[in-house]
Amino acid sequence: MQENHNKLTSSAILTGRAHLSLTGIGEVISFDEGLVTLDCQGTVLAVSGEGLSIVKLSLESGEVGISGKIDAIVYTDEQQKRGLFSKLFR
Repeated sequence: MQENHNKLTSSAILTGRAHLSLTGIGEVISFDEGLVTLDCQGTVLAVSGEGLSIVKLSLESGEVGISGKIDAIVYTDEQQKRGLFSKLFR
């Protein structure tokens, strides 16, 4: 039952632009120091910044922690991700 709850609920808590705690994450799509792209229940979540690192990763519970200088958090539909990401993160 807990697994279904994680798939239905997501949250994002940003602390001082330096740490982001996320729930409801299904997959890490890509990662580097400037951009972390995640699948959040069929929606793509992009976190951009500088010096980003994944400090917590538990896909069983859907939890991800990201630290670094966080500049933007963008949710977008999966079908729109290529056009939107190419415009936002060049």
